[in-house]
Amino acid sequence: MTDHDSSFASTSHTDKNSTSTAPTHQDFHWIEGPQQGTLYGNFLETALDVSAGIHACLQIIYASELESAANDDADEGEAAAPAIGIVYADQLKRLSIASASLLRDEARRHVEMCNEAE
Repeated sequence: MTDHDSSFASTSHTDKNSTSTAPTHQDFHWIEGPQQGTLYGNFLETALDVSAGIHACLQIIYASELESAANDDADEGEAAAPAIGIVYADQLKRLSIASASLLRDEARRHVEMCNEAE
């Protein structure tokens, strides 16, 4: 894999202790093998990432709502702080909605491409 990052300047140093090597970062892929990088493979990786993000957001929101409900029934001094407040929960809900919409739109685009190929 060639690194095209312009922030990495290949400079030559005369110092014997200095070595100039390219960064070792490689893009993460869920799929390894011949499907990697294909249209279908890229869609599956995107679907997996987006759905995992939605799942995480909803788990955080749910846990916070449960804690808030438990605090309503808690005795004085026994309340525990929820993971996030109302504003952050609202932001995570909106992020989840937008992410689900993105995933739906991308899936719809792929369905249309499959239907056009027939």
